[in-house]
Amino acid sequence: MPSLVRTSLLAFLLWPLLTLELGGQATATLEGVIRSQSGAPIAGAILRFDQAADSARSDAGGRFALRSAAGRTGTLLVRADGHSPLSLVVPALAPGERRVVGLTLTPLYVLDALTVVAPRRRPLLNASDAATGGAVETAELEALPVEGRNPLRLLFNVPGVATGTGFFGDAPLLSFNGHNPLYTQYTLDGLDNNEGFLGGPRVEFPLAGVSRMEALVNSYGAEFGRSLSGVVNQLSRAGANETRGEFLLVSRPGRPFDALNTVPFGISDTALFRRQQEGFTRFQAGGALSGPLVRDRTFAAGAVEYTRETEDRVTSTARTAFVGTENRETVKLFGRLDHGWTPTQTTTLRAAASHVNRAGLGGGILTPEADITTRRVGSLTALTHRSTWSNGRASNTASLQVGTFRWYFPPSASDFSRPQVTVLDSATAAPLAIVGSSNFIFDESEFQLQLREVLEFRHGERHTFRAGADMVRSWFTLTGSNTNPNGAYAVWNDPGNPITAAGPTLTLADVPDNVRVASYTIDANPAQVDLAQTTVGAFVEDRWRVSPTMSLVLGLRWDYDDITSRGESTPDLNNVQPRVALNWLRTPRSVLRAGIGRYAGKFPYAIFSDAVQFGPEGNATVSFDSTTAVRPPALGQGLTAEDLRRERSILPPREVRRMFALGLRQPMTTQATLGYQVQLGDHWGITVDGVVSETRNLPRSHDLNPVDYQLSPADTSAAAAKTTIFGDDLRLQYPIRDSFRRLTTTETAGRARYTALYVSVRRQLADRWTVDANWVWSRARNDTEDINFAAAVANDFDAEWADAINDRRHRVSIRAAHLGDRLRLSVIGDFQTGLPVNRVAGTLNPDGSAVLHDLDGSGPIFGPGFVGNHDRFFGVPRNGERLPSHLNVSASAGYVVPVGGGRLELRAELFNLLDRTEWGNHANGITGGGSRTQFGQPGDPIVLRSPGPPRQVQFSLRHAF
Repeated sequence: MPSLVRTSLLAFLLWPLLTLELGGQATATLEGVIRSQSGAPIAGAILRFDQAADSARSDAGGRFALRSAAGRTGTLLVRADGHSPLSLVVPALAPGERRVVGLTLTPLYVLDALTVVAPRRRPLLNASDAATGGAVETAELEALPVEGRNPLRLLFNVPGVATGTGFFGDAPLLSFNGHNPLYTQYTLDGLDNNEGFLGGPRVEFPLAGVSRMEALVNSYGAEFGRSLSGVVNQLSRAGANETRGEFLLVSRPGRPFDALNTVPFGISDTALFRRQQEGFTRFQAGGALSGPLVRDRTFAAGAVEYTRETEDRVTSTARTAFVGTENRETVKLFGRLDHGWTPTQTTTLRAAASHVNRAGLGGGILTPEADITTRRVGSLTALTHRSTWSNGRASNTASLQVGTFRWYFPPSASDFSRPQVTVLDSATAAPLAIVGSSNFIFDESEFQLQLREVLEFRHGERHTFRAGADMVRSWFTLTGSNTNPNGAYAVWNDPGNPITAAGPTLTLADVPDNVRVASYTIDANPAQVDLAQTTVGAFVEDRWRVSPTMSLVLGLRWDYDDITSRGESTPDLNNVQPRVALNWLRTPRSVLRAGIGRYAGKFPYAIFSDAVQFGPEGNATVSFDSTTAVRPPALGQGLTAEDLRRERSILPPREVRRMFALGLRQPMTTQATLGYQVQLGDHWGITVDGVVSETRNLPRSHDLNPVDYQLSPADTSAAAAKTTIFGDDLRLQYPIRDSFRRLTTTETAGRARYTALYVSVRRQLADRWTVDANWVWSRARNDTEDINFAAAVANDFDAEWADAINDRRHRVSIRAAHLGDRLRLSVIGDFQTGLPVNRVAGTLNPDGSAVLHDLDGSGPIFGPGFVGNHDRFFGVPRNGERLPSHLNVSASAGYVVPVGGGRLELRAELFNLLDRTEWGNHANGITGGGSRTQFGQPGDPIVLRSPGPPRQVQFSLRHAF
């Protein structure tokens, strides 16, 4: 008891002091999230607050919590592997306060072979910059249903990206911000992968060789250039310390699994049409292998893919003699070797190649003997060396790449020793059959060299500088003027001298020698064009870390395209492009970002090549018909090119190009974005971005000898059609023989505007499933669509300002995948507003053929043959109506069976699951080639032609280890 009394008495006497001390040591809590500048949470970061007794370590979500004494200012110290340490002064915390902070750490550039081959991840928040767009990761590439195993098709549902409407069969796939897909740039591991003549990927990359795909749409950094719309960057798959591989077999058997095509407009014998269809079949085989050659130091990876396809050619008019076929073969190859010489020196050798062969075997009125084969052969070989110094605070990346490409069109079943002959209905002038040989000569080759250097270094703790430059030099060779060397005849099928087929289809042998000739077309001056193009770019960028939660990206880029120095133009050297981006981690789970900048594009080489090829001394494709002084010759008796060189005085006037008479300026876009991102829980994120884009200096075709005629209310029917004689009298210079009627030049005065709201909801790949859903509300307008775009009447481009062909007012897309141990499910859904309809002055015949009306007497024009922007009746706006909206859903289901040390996946995929008919198509705008071109006045019936593919089924077997 005495001891207890003494203890109680001591406690009573010391109590005031104890309570005073405890009151001074009242606690508070400092908590938050640690992220890298990419936005990904950092696990395992060590944190110490100098007012706290203990340190803390961030969890898998980057979260941390530290208890600390209240009432005093302290310093928070953060360290994480691969990142620079951070020290942050924290103002005093009140007793019991829970203060939440969000912090970002700057990566420390540590280079070794393992760092180079490490995969990148897509975080829910972007804590680095203001770039919009998206990415598709490895797991999605393997799981999602993708048409033809073309990885680029998986970027269709990235906000700001859509299926591109081009104007030729090989037009690139992707349109960014409503622009022509020719202006989208493609890179492979940051290096050029563009076919330089017109655009699009040089090499089609195998799906198993892709580790990640990025679509940079708006407000991206100064490192990327040469595009006024956006950039696709494919990252190749690298080896690692673990050996991985796969073997794949794919079969799309066609009938009876596939649905039948929708019967096109004008086909009356539906039963016969359906019997003729054999559907679409595909066989694919491929494999991939990656792993170490020397652990931790040397890694190799490779992939190969072969595709064979057969597809019906379902035409769009009633004049369908038979349903033709196209046979296609594609080979894709990829190989990569990474070697670490030392922890600071690593070299990568990467090679890729593809060969596409599409053999047309007729279809509709085109007979097999007159068809062509398309061949596209490309390769890329790159050597990249990376080095670091100053303890990882500085790095250098030097690259050399060599690319080749050939694109040509040999006849499928004939040669150029005989002419092409088109048989015309004597009553309607509608084409009935095309026989003989093909009428398309085009053989283009390109050799490209690229040099690239990028330097990066840290200055203090707040600034990371990057600077770089590159040069791309391309040498081109082009043979062709689109005309058969033996000429092309159009002949009449007179009732008194009918042309009948001796076999299943009409052939040249069935055409009598005494047939009446309607016209004869020949190239009077075949020429080859061998020229080159050089583009140079340089950039400097400072990633300024204003605070642990705020970053500014200050960039400056300069580009030069030497095509601006050709012809009558002068070099356009004033292409300075400032770019600024703000990123503020407003809370640990929300980001405010904004960007503004200028973006310069490059020209397709075709504008230079065409200016020479169709210039005064270039190819001279001329036609002799009833309107010319020289009447068309008898079949097979036309003057040859050699004859016409000696008889140039008889050549009728034609369209001639003048090389850049009005000068050229590189296309330039000014973009501004404002966005907000929120992370909900550990796996969900929401992003909202507003985008405004204004483009100037777009190329288009300008007539230097226009017809001085403006449409009036009298020009509202077929009766208003004019002859070239009427138009010739109204030109500045009257057309004479062996000269020009239309004198065109490429000018850069086109403009475009794009405004949009992007809303995205994404679930990160976790718990074996991922979701990426987007809604884009946008409007794209312009007064030119393409390098060949010409105003309908007399250079009146103000009348052409309208919704762009690639405008999608509403677009909703979703991709989702569930990756279980055994069951794997995935789906892609895409809804989009119908494409704009362009009403042109013409009449649609009951048989599906069309008659176009020349309202100003300007005569034939090269551009509308591709773009489809023919004359419009008075008061009819361009692109003033819409096709029906479209919904497409594709899905896949797979089941995985463990086999040895790997797994065997059996998979079924359904494309266009709901069997909805898509009427827009995206290949070309040629009259009669799709539903986008209509005839007459607004309110007239819209005739739907060329339906998209019906529901199709595909099966695959994949063994992965």
